[in-house]
Amino acid sequence: MLETKRIQNDELLDTIRTFAAYLTSKGRKQSTIKRYMYDIEDFIHWLEKKEKASSNNIWASLCTKDYENYFFELKTIRHYSEKTIHRVFIVLNRLYQFFQLSNPGMINPLKEMEMVIQPDRALRTSDFITEQEGHRLKNILSSLEHLSEKQLPARSLLIDRNISIITLLLDYGLSLQELISLNMHHVHFETNTLSIPPVSGIARTITLSIQDKKQLYKYYKIIPEPVRPKYHSDDPLFVAFDFNRNTYRWVYENDAPKALTEIAVQKMIRQEVARAGLRKGISGQHFRNTFILRLIEQEVSEQEIIKRVGFKTKLSLKRYYDYAKKNPLTE
Repeated sequence: MLETKRIQNDELLDTIRTFAAYLTSKGRKQSTIKRYMYDIEDFIHWLEKKEKASSNNIWASLCTKDYENYFFELKTIRHYSEKTIHRVFIVLNRLYQFFQLSNPGMINPLKEMEMVIQPDRALRTSDFITEQEGHRLKNILSSLEHLSEKQLPARSLLIDRNISIITLLLDYGLSLQELISLNMHHVHFETNTLSIPPVSGIARTITLSIQDKKQLYKYYKIIPEPVRPKYHSDDPLFVAFDFNRNTYRWVYENDAPKALTEIAVQKMIRQEVARAGLRKGISGQHFRNTFILRLIEQEVSEQEIIKRVGFKTKLSLKRYYDYAKKNPLTE
């Protein structure tokens, strides 16, 4: 039974009970749920001490500054480690993601803190992919190697999409959040550019090579016209695929293509990495890390790197420079 004795506010009490039930329905371990509830209860107790737990819609009334004050206390007064602070951040961030399932328009005040709250762990060689791994992965994307009978019929419709996704992550340094946030307003085929929305960093414009633009356009045109995203619209650039019907998906309620989710992209990466026979655990973050390291190795200026990857401050680059200094390229 969930222990909630110290929480006085009924709305907050209902929140943690509903969230706990949701986590249970998703198959989370009881030990994990208990940890989540402890962290949320602690934050609620802090809200009560600060007299911020009395409004009718408490979670929607909180702002980024409230969370900054809370995490400042965890660090300076309670002396929590960066790892522990990051864990608490993840729990509270997922709570807002849960709220947004029933209220998509709800603002997540933790979004602006995402770049700041990450633990400053030193980068390791395993956080990057090698040039050989990159080549092997790109080669497998257009191959029919190790595909099941169920996967084969759809492959011709997915090759160009998957190549474009990996290219944007590895060769242009997009984050997964930026990738799935792209809609057709952000795509400018006529100028070979993409406008990257400020979902996890600073808004920027990237210029695609002619070959990469053609690849992206090829994916776009291979989508059957009735379900194809409309150019210069809010339709998503990357569209989910229905393997049962072997076509791209459409949401009739929205009268628009169904956007590819971050989870679906992660799954695709895992499958392609496994098909390529590469080490387990390679993810979109590995691609972004590798892109940043390449820029440092090419002696691109610090300001230019910040601009290209959309970092908010140069502090985000420190780990990469530290790694590059300790692991110089062999002549």
